[in-house]
Parts: sequence; structure tokens; C-alpha cells
Amino acid sequence: MKKVIMGLSLCLLMGLTACSNGGKKNTTDETTTSSSISKEQSEKYEAAIDDGKQAIVDKEISKAVASFQLALEYKTDDREANQLISQAELYQEALALTEDKEYAQALKKLTKLKETRGGSTALKQYGTNLTDKISKEVKAEREETKKRKATEESKQAEKEKNSTEESKEAEKKEETDPSKEAAPAANSLWNAQKSSALGAFMISWGQTMGQAYIEYSPSSELDYYGVKFPSTFAAGNIAVNGAPASVQWSTDGSASNVYNVVAIYSDVHTTSAMERHLYLFAIYNGQPVALVTMQNQGNNENLIYFTPTQNADLSNGFAQIIGG
Repeated sequence: MKKVIMGLSLCLLMGLTACSNGGKKNTTDETTTSSSISKEQSEKYEAAIDDGKQAIVDKEISKAVASFQLALEYKTDDREANQLISQAELYQEALALTEDKEYAQALKKLTKLKETRGGSTALKQYGTNLTDKISKEVKAEREETKKRKATEESKQAEKEKNSTEESKEAEKKEETDPSKEAAPAANSLWNAQKSSALGAFMISWGQTMGQAYIEYSPSSELDYYGVKFPSTFAAGNIAVNGAPASVQWSTDGSASNVYNVVAIYSDVHTTSAMERHLYLFAIYNGQPVALVTMQNQGNNENLIYFTPTQNADLSNGFAQIIGG
């Protein structure tokens, strides 16, 4: 009887040992399989990221975005992949806007790309290059517009001159004298040539300051926090050095005792920074003055407060242009 009991006990002990060993083997197999899958996903993730970065170098931006999106399938919500996708898409959008000549919107996208931390330095450099390209295109278009306008004005002046000659034969010699015809335009406080010079200056000065400025005028008004410039001048809501001032849009800067605004520039639509600038380039009693405001809220006086700029390079540059 004792032998039977001992035999049963031995079998039971061997069975428990076998079960225990079998359980350990299964657990080990599962761990090995899980580790293998994790390693495989990590390798595929790294390969997708590397492919995307190479596509950026090759300037195949759509291919780069696709690679970074593939990386997210292997590592969901990965910060690096999401950041690279965001930068690549900003650059793509800026390219498309530039092709459509939507320069202000393109510069917004490029500013946002430039301000992102980390990510692709190559994409940021592409953004810088595109910003320079936009500046050159804006300058070229402005020059072309100035030339076209000057040609139209010249034709109109010639037409008026001929009409005057027909009705006033006695003044024919004086009116057809080329030196007298050209002198007022060349010596005036403000003209097309000086406007063009200021445009070129603002591009180079803006790049020095890390800013991008757009020119505004009655035919292309600025929406500055809901206030339209220059049409708002008629409302008398401009203050200079803390006091209400007489301000008007001018094409020659010749009126007395009033700020004759001959040019308006702002970066309000090209930056995401809190500090945004609005410059009024004016002539007051023959003297150039560059007024600036960064006001972004209303007040009880319903005034927009301007002061002369403290930037010596800007004020001196404007003064030199006015001095001819």
C-alpha cells in the first residue's frame, strides 16, 4: 500500500514540474515574439524617417510627407514625424501661394516655418531662399508697375500739352521746353523714382531686421486691426506724439502744416509675432518723418497713436531718399 501511495505521489510531482516548465517556455516565447515585433517596427520607423529626410534634400517634398506619414504608422503620435510633416506642408503651401502671387500669405507661412523649433534645417533654409525670391519678385513687379504708370502719365501729359498748345499758341515755346517740363518732377519732394527707392530700401532694411514689409496705398488699403489705411485719415483719428494731428494721403508731399503721408508699410500680415509695426512715411513742412505705431487695441479717445521712429537707419534712409 505504501508503495502505491509513493508511486502516485511521484507521478503527481512530475506532472506539476512538467506543467511549470511548460508555462515558463510559453512566457519566454511570447516575450521573444513581442520583442521581435517591436524591433521590426522601430527599424521600419527609422527607415521611413531617413527616406523622408533624403526626399527633403532631393526637394521631393510630397514624397517626404508620405514617408513621415508612414513613420507614424509604426510609431503613433511621434513628435519628430509630426513636426517634419508640419514643416513640409508649410513649405508646400508657401510655394503654392508664391506661384499664385499671394505674397503676403506666402510670407506668413514662411515666417511660421522659420519660427518652428527643431525639425528640418534644410526646410528652413528652403524657406529663407523662398523669402528672398519673393522679395525680389515684389520689387520687380513694383518697378514694372512704376514704369507702366510713368509711361501712362507721360502719355497723358503729352496729350494735355498738345491740347494746350492748340488753344494757347502764345505759350507754345514755354510749354514745349523739355527742361521746364521735367524740372518739377525731378525736384519735387516726392515722385515715382523716390517711391521706388523707398520700396527697395524697405526690402533690404526689413531683411536686416528679420521682418518682411508690404506697401499699401489708396488702391491697396491696409486692414490694421479693423482700421483701413489710408482712408482712415479722413476720420481725424491719428495722433502724433500724444496729440491729434492733421494727416492726409499725398502724392507729392507739398501741403503745409499737415503730415503728408506718401507711403505706408506694415508687417502686420507677414508675421505671427505679437509686436507688429505700421509705418507712415510722411513729409511735414518739407521735412521727412517716419512715424510708427504698434498699437493693437482701441482706447477711449478713439485715436491711433504714432511717434517718430527711433530706428536711426530707417529715419536716415528715408531722409536720404527725400533729399534725392
